[in-house]
Amino acid sequence: MARRSLLTPAREERPAVAESEPAVAEEARPQRGQGTKPSRVAKLHIGGYFDPADPTLIAFQKLRVDLRRSQQDMLLEALRDFVAKYQAETAFGR
Repeated sequence: MARRSLLTPAREERPAVAESEPAVAEEARPQRGQGTKPSRVAKLHIGGYFDPADPTLIAFQKLRVDLRRSQQDMLLEALRDFVAKYQAETAFGR
């Protein structure tokens, strides 16, 4: 005996779609990912996935609230400090 899906009776009862119904035009559907927000033009996305239990991440989130600064602003400051640290080491031969 062949296995039957539990949905078979429901599929059999569903009325067939009439051929005369116009199909939804592709242009009528909203397209995702088409275009960039003006505020993001000529900008680079830097992101990552971090363990929520990491103490550094918890401290970062707490500082964001305490300092009332955006995460983007804080990440930019951290990146500038990181680059400055390593450029200074190469400049002075460390």
